[in-house]
Amino acid sequence: MHSISRVMAVAALAVAAGCGGGSPMAPGDNGTTGGNTGGGGGSTSSSIAVGDNFFNPNATTVAVGTTVTWTWSTGTTHNVTFADGPSSGNKSGGTYARTFNTAGTFSYQCTIHPGMVGSIVVK
Repeated sequence: MHSISRVMAVAALAVAAGCGGGSPMAPGDNGTTGGNTGGGGGSTSSSIAVGDNFFNPNATTVAVGTTVTWTWSTGTTHNVTFADGPSSGNKSGGTYARTFNTAGTFSYQCTIHPGMVGSIVVK
């Protein structure tokens, strides 16, 4: 019975991680709000996993000057695309890194998979 509870707990965590949250960027949204806007998830990680239709964590807060690295782990093609220009391009493996030198909120998405979104709050 103990192992069933453990399997259920792991499954619940996997489902929660797979729920991207947020919404895709609207046309004309530059992906930034500028200024010290607060918010972001409880994460302060500068490492983000790119999985099957999710970013984990999908929201994080970092200091100005931090380089955030996305790492593909599943072999499925995804991208990390910001409205303000930089993009990882379509990849099925490897990493993509971006340094955030300005405070603000930077939204990103995988343009291949609607609803696969994330944000970086830079303070």
